[in-house]
Parts: sequence; structure tokens; C-alpha cells
Amino acid sequence: MKFMVEFRLNPGSKQKVIETFELVGPNRQAGVAFRNAWIGTRSDVIFVLVESAEEALVAKAAQAWNEQGESRIEPVLDVEQV
Repeated sequence: MKFMVEFRLNPGSKQKVIETFELVGPNRQAGVAFRNAWIGTRSDVIFVLVESAEEALVAKAAQAWNEQGESRIEPVLDVEQV
């Protein structure tokens, strides 16, 4: 299943998160496959698309960023699947 993870970063932490994303990003959590990420141009928000059989694994991966802000996980489908 696919999940969109929205990270609302604390003010001023965006650059630090970008620099460390590869080291501690969701691709480092077993059972979670990183697909893509987008950074808001007008806000401190990062959107990350991942796949996993279990939402709990995605939540665990997102917890690595708790010090940098808040995350929200939304299960998503490709439009063609609706």
C-alpha cells in the first residue's frame, strides 16, 4: 500500500532535514520503500511517498523526524485504482 507522509517542519529546520534526509529518511526503515519526495517552495513542508505492507512501519519511520516537526500519514491510491 502507498502512503503520503506530510512533514510539517519546525521553523528553521528545513535545511537540516534536507541535508540529513538520505541518512535517516524513510528508506532506512525495514519494510518501508521510499518512492519520492517533494519540498514545499513556500512553506516548511516535505511530502514523502512510500510503500509498505504496514502503516505501523511507516509511522515508525516518521518518528525519526519527531524532533524536526510533526508528521501526518495518509494512505493513498493511484487515481487509476479508484
